[in-house]
Amino acid sequence: MTVTYYQLNKSSTSIPAVAGSSQYIDGFYGVNGTLEYLIGEIDLTVAGMARTTDLSSLVRAMKITINGDIIHDWISGSAPEAGSAIAGRYGYFVNSIGGRSLTVPSATGHTKAVAYIAIPIGYVLNTPTPRFEITTEFYDANLVLGAGATISSGSVTWWARFNSATQRSTRVISGTSYQFAGADIDEQVVVRVPQTTLQGATVLGCLIQNDSEANEYSPNGIRQLALSQFSMPISLHKWASNELDNGVVYDNPVASSTSQTYHSGRAGVLFVPLYALEAKDLTWIIGSSAATVRFFHPVLTAPLNATQESRPTQTQQAIGNVNKTVIQMTESGTGI
Repeated sequence: MTVTYYQLNKSSTSIPAVAGSSQYIDGFYGVNGTLEYLIGEIDLTVAGMARTTDLSSLVRAMKITINGDIIHDWISGSAPEAGSAIAGRYGYFVNSIGGRSLTVPSATGHTKAVAYIAIPIGYVLNTPTPRFEITTEFYDANLVLGAGATISSGSVTWWARFNSATQRSTRVISGTSYQFAGADIDEQVVVRVPQTTLQGATVLGCLIQNDSEANEYSPNGIRQLALSQFSMPISLHKWASNELDNGVVYDNPVASSTSQTYHSGRAGVLFVPLYALEAKDLTWIIGSSAATVRFFHPVLTAPLNATQESRPTQTQQAIGNVNKTVIQMTESGTGI
């Protein structure tokens, strides 16, 4: 069983801009193996920086296609507020599904900003020339780096982490949007989960985003018909996922220049674990305190038959299983 890292692509042009939002399409070839994570390394050199939160806040959309197969299709429900000091939406999401999004801690006025976003994939690459197409959209970098910041140079590097002990594949399904009337009216939402060629696919969980940096739920909270016959308060959903136990981690340079910041929630987004639910459409009963649009992103996982690679022997397995990772987060003891 082996864990190895391979640099797939590096671009000095596909970086956030300070003159508005930007979109880039990076296409490149890879190598064969069992792909556990795609790791995006964002490395920026900035003048006049007054960064207030982690770099994942800048990700507006992320679409990953491998050999023509759409693996990951995510969009942000709302731009970060200027000077925001709360966790990035994309980082929150990646960390909730068994990935790892971390910005390197630094002072708010430091000239370097570096982040690593490890996206769980779970894909056996076994074609002569595996092909990657990655579409990334960024918000205006000044929303996070400071109104007077300028980016003098930077790069986005894509790394592959290969792990022959990977047990599950992960698919992020295109979001379903729904317009809520507000006034605390309970409404039924059906979130589509498409039929897939993945054998044994189940629903890991679902991300719910509001179109602003506020929750705007009614006092009744959320009812997920597969979880409960009763509506559950938002705080109970956060307890169930163990988010309440400071489960949101991100870099806030205003609070600390040397360590990550932990919080018991993140306004405007909520990840609801669904405990490997059968892969069918998801029905929700949700009331909103204001007229708003919410976005729902289901996440599927399926068993993966990993390939054995001929490399020097490693004596400890690094089991790659997002189902176990997410369930362990929900069942962790307090303070762990």
